[in-house]
Amino acid sequence: MLFLLVGVLMVASCKPSTPSEFISSGDMENLLYDYHLADAMASQASGNYDENLVAYRSAVLKKYGVTQEKFDTSMVYYMRHTDELHTIYTHIAERMQNEAKKYGSPEGFFAGSFSASGDTADVWKAQRSVILIPNQPYNLFTYSLKTDSTFHKGDKLILNFDCDFIFQDGMRSGVATMAVVLGNDSVISRTMQLSSSMAQRIEINDVDSLGMKEIKGYFILTKDNSANSSLTTLQLMSISNIYLMRCHVRNKPTQSKAVESQIPVNSSQPDSQRMRPQGMPDKNVMIDPHGNRVNEPSVK
Repeated sequence: MLFLLVGVLMVASCKPSTPSEFISSGDMENLLYDYHLADAMASQASGNYDENLVAYRSAVLKKYGVTQEKFDTSMVYYMRHTDELHTIYTHIAERMQNEAKKYGSPEGFFAGSFSASGDTADVWKAQRSVILIPNQPYNLFTYSLKTDSTFHKGDKLILNFDCDFIFQDGMRSGVATMAVVLGNDSVISRTMQLSSSMAQRIEINDVDSLGMKEIKGYFILTKDNSANSSLTTLQLMSISNIYLMRCHVRNKPTQSKAVESQIPVNSSQPDSQRMRPQGMPDKNVMIDPHGNRVNEPSVK
């Protein structure tokens, strides 16, 4: 038992830690999380977005007592230690997901409004928030879903998510793709380019009523290979509030055919005579008590 305890202590002591001249992983997680909030606040505030962004980010650094220089050098360190940075981003994604639930995200709305077998249901099974960085393999998130008996022929799929970029420099360039394997093994796919922070939506319809067998897709943050791009500055794409709605499309009611007019057309008759309902006697015709038609005597 003593040897086991000594071994655990030795392993713990050998575990690499962040050098003291850089921001610790815990503080960096909190700082980057607040950076994400600062970006959201800057986009909603009135005035110039870029100016708001600089002001909000400066307030975050001031909150943690960190200079811009120390933040930049710390990002250089973490961009070179992508495993540590990925762990930080994973924690941030979890916090974002928890906050979304707390304040009433679309996930909670749809989960409470529809059942799994109803006309509309959220069928997303993976995590609700994803954070990607340009470094492989942490720049890609894939998903796959096998359909079940709750899917019907002719269904529609709607993939909704919020996209946010937290970039110090470089070109913002992401891609979202969703593909559906149909009953005859043909594939329908939709691809969307992502370059700004906003809500996004992808739709696929089973227009030929072949049925859906499988749903696949991915989110990817593409690397900026331009000469002006830095490899060590903050470049982050956040995908949050992900939900995949499966909608049963109701059959449209068939329109009744127009009934052709039964009114005889005679161009020699005036409209007042032609539009009289069938069976109505002419004004110049009189009916005797026995129901027989008699001509009205002319006035001399």
